[in-house]
Amino acid sequence: MTTVPRDGASYRNQTFRGLRIAGPLSGTAFHDCVFEDCDLREARLSGCTFADSDFLRCDLGLMSVDDCRFEGVTIEAGHAVGINWSAARVDPNRPLEVDFKDSVLSFATFERLALRRRRFEGCTIHEAFFIGCDLTDASFRGSDLEGTEIRDCNLSGADLRKAHHYQVDVRRNVVRGLLVRLPEATGLLHGLGVRIEEG
Repeated sequence: MTTVPRDGASYRNQTFRGLRIAGPLSGTAFHDCVFEDCDLREARLSGCTFADSDFLRCDLGLMSVDDCRFEGVTIEAGHAVGINWSAARVDPNRPLEVDFKDSVLSFATFERLALRRRRFEGCTIHEAFFIGCDLTDASFRGSDLEGTEIRDCNLSGADLRKAHHYQVDVRRNVVRGLLVRLPEATGLLHGLGVRIEEG
């Protein structure tokens, strides 16, 4: 039977399978833990710490992360819709250490976050917001960014190869060294008033 985490408790080297967190959870710490097939939809987390932990095939939709710390976290094959990652507790000298792989991140908010070298790979990221973020050397390879707003961000060295449906206004973002491929690179003309015709 999977342990049900308690407020203020600390867990290390544990695997949580099929866990359902329906209510609030406060001040709980997880180190080197694995969450498999867990349901944290609309869970209200506050002041929690997740360090060197993985979420595999978990539903995290609309989860609150107020004042939570994430260090060395991977979310893979997950459903993380509508999360306001800007509410997490972030050390100004360190990035938000969450990597995403093959997950759904639509309607998420990333505002004024250090996301250097973070991975958003193979993800569905529709109608999300990246505002004022440092995305230096971040990777969006294979992700679908339809309707996502990227504004006032540093995309230096970021990887948008094999990403789809992105629109990046080069006047509102730093794009030095940005890695792109045709034909998707036409998304860099967004906001410039350029009309592209085939043939």
